[in-house]
Amino acid sequence: MLKSALVVVAISIAAGATIRAWAFATFAFLLVVALGAVILLKGSSFSDAIAYCLQALVLMEVSYLAGLFAYSLWEHMQKRRKRNSVAERAPMTGKRPHG
Repeated sequence: MLKSALVVVAISIAAGATIRAWAFATFAFLLVVALGAVILLKGSSFSDAIAYCLQALVLMEVSYLAGLFAYSLWEHMQKRRKRNSVAERAPMTGKRPHG
């Protein structure tokens, strides 16, 4: 279970940086349904399968939001760094720029 949870977290964080929320929600729902079917086919009870699926879905959604937050924070920092570096490269001649 730990390996599958780590895979789910890694995929969800990567998805937070690359795909839209509706696409991830569709992907997560289909993946959880597939996991539930596999768990039921292995002989677990229906309530155990539902509980595991809900745990996986919550873990996926939280990881997606964490990835989305981290990626947007990183993007914001890159834009800010780029803006500051352009301002620092301007020559300090005391003359007004033409344009």
